[in-house]
Amino acid sequence: MKNSFQFVQILESLRIQLDDLIVSFDVVSLFFKVPIVDSLELLGYHFEDDVLALITHILTSTYFCFDGQFYEQTDRVAMGSPLSPVTVNFFMEDFEKKAIEQATHKPVCWFRYIDDTLVIWPHGQETLTEFLDHLNGLHNKIQFTMETEEKGHLPFLDIDIYRKADFGNPPIPISTNTIIPPTC
Repeated sequence: MKNSFQFVQILESLRIQLDDLIVSFDVVSLFFKVPIVDSLELLGYHFEDDVLALITHILTSTYFCFDGQFYEQTDRVAMGSPLSPVTVNFFMEDFEKKAIEQATHKPVCWFRYIDDTLVIWPHGQETLTEFLDHLNGLHNKIQFTMETEEKGHLPFLDIDIYRKADFGNPPIPISTNTIIPPTC
């Protein structure tokens, strides 16, 4: 997902079944959990050796000062580095591809923005809990929290997603309200 504006357009064109669940998954402390070694391996499939050497240097040369003492960050991507969101995105793309391919039950839709994912789940609450367990079992560093819609709506990013009334005729349209107006 590129941004909230694009996401709203996508959502407003979706129709879901009455018993489908709208669910969000959030990775706990993603930037502090993405391992550099795994990320560099993935990046090696996408970049030439010289570019990968630069990326490696940037990701493995992170220093910070805390309480007057200097430290070297030896693993995990650094918050504030311009390369971190790109690295995290490559890692999460690979993670979600594996997660969906290996899942017994698959979501109808999967929309991710960095560490937040919105899913339309057609398989019921019990299998949703199994899917969360599946996600949390794929990588020992990556753990998700889950939130399901309540009373037909779910806050996600800077929008409120809700089921639009359709006079009981499935499929049901999804609509949105902006919670926090985006700034330009």
